[in-house]
Amino acid sequence: MKDEFEAGRAPADLSQHFDYRAATRPRAEEGVVVSVRGEEAKVLLRRSRLCEGCGSCCVKLDDDSMLVDALNLAGAKPGDRVTVDIPVSTSIRAAYILYGIPLLFFLAGLALGALLSHFVLGGRLAVPISLVCGFASLALSYLIISRTHRPGSRAAARYRPVITRVIG
Repeated sequence: MKDEFEAGRAPADLSQHFDYRAATRPRAEEGVVVSVRGEEAKVLLRRSRLCEGCGSCCVKLDDDSMLVDALNLAGAKPGDRVTVDIPVSTSIRAAYILYGIPLLFFLAGLALGALLSHFVLGGRLAVPISLVCGFASLALSYLIISRTHRPGSRAAARYRPVITRVIG
């Protein structure tokens, strides 16, 4: 594989760098229900490798455990061991929202700043104005994402884990 990189070609098999099947397969985690309020339950789960650094659906308690707000479809009670399903597309879609959309806003802000500089100032100060517009649009994108995906919103509900069965 090192030879392929040195020759300027991408290696044919990148599976050792990224496990796509593991990232996109349905995930079921086992945990213990801590509390129940209405249709929601707080579940204590062991932190898996795929959850490393994400934080989209949980609160990290320590290096080994996390607390998840899950939809309680199984009618679990505090102390029950349960299976929590995390939607397949959650990690990929969340990554797109958290990284892709801000990147597009940043690039659009750079282009807008360059156009603004060209038409208003005749091209002077193009780089600083582009950077200011780029970072301003980046901040705007995170503001929009935080407003549309706030806890309890319809957009955030698509990423909510679901308790599917009580184990014991």
